[in-house]
Amino acid sequence: MNPAPTLAQPGDGPGAGVAGPARPSGWARRQRRERWLGLTGLLAALAALPLPTHAHSPELAATLAMGAIALLAGHRWGLVVIVLAEIFLIGAVWPLAFLAQPPSVPAQIAVLISVIGAVPGLRSLGRAAAEAVELVGARRTRRATRVAHGGLIALAGVAWVIPLV
Repeated sequence: MNPAPTLAQPGDGPGAGVAGPARPSGWARRQRRERWLGLTGLLAALAALPLPTHAHSPELAATLAMGAIALLAGHRWGLVVIVLAEIFLIGAVWPLAFLAQPPSVPAQIAVLISVIGAVPGLRSLGRAAAEAVELVGARRTRRATRVAHGGLIALAGVAWVIPLV
């Protein structure tokens, strides 16, 4: 006996309406990815908040938390805020783990959690560049996205090297 067919949903591809293992759509994958970015951004922000004030780290953590909540609420501009805040937050907190004398073990753990929580957001730098182009009101072309992506990479390099100087 064949399983009972299910109703097709709008946007289902060929063969829809037949019960079987369903693959998530592009929209569902993007929603899941954005939810993950929002949650890891909140984790990074919460880990950085109790750290000693250094290079405006509490303000950056609060900005990161705001962007993460916006992304969790479905606002695409939150991705740009998350990536920018994570770039500057890493530049602000990593010296607390390695350059402070004497190094504090709780601070090192909080910095490690904060940096690990920022990795998923930094991996989405390309998507954030495309969203940044739209956010400033420019046309989203391949060239504009490449320029924004290069700018974000250069910004990250500068923000992470400045504490050494």
